[in-house]
Amino acid sequence: MRKRFTLRVVLTLWCFSSVALAGSGGSNPVLTGTVNIVLANANGIVVLTDSNQTVTLRSGEQFISRLPGQKLFRLDERTVCTIAGFGSAFLPGFPEFSSSAAGVLDSYVEELRSRGGTHSFREKLTTLKFLFIKQLSGIGNLQHLDEAQLGYYEFELILAGYDLDGTARLGKIVLSTSLLPNGIFSPVLKQLTEKTVGREFIYEKAGIGGSAVENILTYPAQLADEPEIGRYAASKASDRGGSLTVSEMEALAKSLARHAAMVNRRYVSGFRRTLWPVGGRDQIAILEKGSIQKIDQPTLSFEQRRVNMTPFGIITGITIDTNGTGAVTSYVPPGIVGLFLKMGFIGDVLLDNGYYYEDDFRNGTLHYDGGLLGFDPSNRVTDCVLSLGPHADRHSADVQELIARFHWKAVQYLP
Repeated sequence: MRKRFTLRVVLTLWCFSSVALAGSGGSNPVLTGTVNIVLANANGIVVLTDSNQTVTLRSGEQFISRLPGQKLFRLDERTVCTIAGFGSAFLPGFPEFSSSAAGVLDSYVEELRSRGGTHSFREKLTTLKFLFIKQLSGIGNLQHLDEAQLGYYEFELILAGYDLDGTARLGKIVLSTSLLPNGIFSPVLKQLTEKTVGREFIYEKAGIGGSAVENILTYPAQLADEPEIGRYAASKASDRGGSLTVSEMEALAKSLARHAAMVNRRYVSGFRRTLWPVGGRDQIAILEKGSIQKIDQPTLSFEQRRVNMTPFGIITGITIDTNGTGAVTSYVPPGIVGLFLKMGFIGDVLLDNGYYYEDDFRNGTLHYDGGLLGFDPSNRVTDCVLSLGPHADRHSADVQELIARFHWKAVQYLP
């Protein structure tokens, strides 16, 4: 049952998490991911990543980090995710602000654990999209980036697991980056997809090794003399991969990772060495029958978590009623991001610096004045006015979608 609170003042009650941060030197290394492989059918889901981290200096020089990087993460008992692309960055001039994608996920997992409750697959997918867009924007705008450096911060995340009803799903987020004419660094959402796993074999891949994975899975006959790929080729021909067992998919994923490593190795002539962007120990998760059955990864040897992101907190499942009081509901003090999930709001609400998912807004005015905006299409709006303040960019895609997607009683433009 939802609790109801009548508020007569602006609420700023928060529990949030952040991870302490240590800086790095002025070389500004950026650590990037390499290959992620997710294979699935009705028998289960196999998730595999490698562990190598490619370090790219501001000069463009690359080498492999001596420490493995965690690219596979357990979000809860039903869901795992992988990351590729931007892994971590150390910013010259801002030694107090270093960032790792792993640290962002650590903070999110801790919030999920501390708040409890149930969270749908899509809720997790879209919330992670919001958090990484926020994080990448903060990183990029603390630097003077040029076009050649934008690719350092491209990012892919694959979400795999079971929804609340037990349905197996795969989701993928792809973020690229751009520089606006005024020099502002802007993350760009290139892909947000979600697939339902049925009887037939489906897959997702990410990282620089993804092209090799795609080629082998599309044309397996070229390597059908290898037992793992030969079994996949036969199953693909007979029943679209539906007969592959979980153990066979695990063996296939390991074979795909080996080939991705071989295809992407390169000789660096100036340094007389071979660079292996893909490689190291496999990190593997097995999911069957609605939950995670196994995760195998070298957790004790991973690099230290480093993140100094904007603190955020999750609030879910309550109704806030300010109708008739004249108060404006805001859980978001300056410098904090709010994730509002499955909430009820009756009366006026300030939208700045919050992410709203499956929330119900009734009988009030929703105010927005240019802060971080995350308003998912799953929200419901009834008898509400949208009020845009003078600092809101009325021509931005997010604001235009907010105006057009929902049925407002009126849209106000404040001077």
